[in-house]
Amino acid sequence: MKSTHDDPTLPEDHDEIKREELEALEREVDGLKTALGTRTLIGKAIGLIIEREGVNETEAFEMLKTMSQHTNVRLRDVAARLAQEAQPAGKQEPEAPPP
Repeated sequence: MKSTHDDPTLPEDHDEIKREELEALEREVDGLKTALGTRTLIGKAIGLIIEREGVNETEAFEMLKTMSQHTNVRLRDVAARLAQEAQPAGKQEPEAPPP
C-alpha cells in the first residue's frame, strides 16, 4: 500500500498505524459511553434504594450487590430493572446501552 504522505521520516505504514489507533480510540470511546450509562443507571438504583429503605449510599450499594449475587443477574441489569419498575406507567426510560 502506497503511503499518502510525503514525509520521509515517517514509516511507510504510517497511515495504517493511524487507522489502527483511530479504531482503538473509537472502541475505547464506545466502552466509556457504556460505562457511563451503566454508572448512571446504578446511581439511580442506589437512589431508589436509599429512598425506599432509608439507608445510606454504602448500604444501598451493598443491598444492590446482594440482589445481583442472589439472583445471579448482572448488577447493571438489576439496577435497570429497579429503575424500570420505579417509572410511572407510560414513562419508560430508554434502555441502557449493551455491554
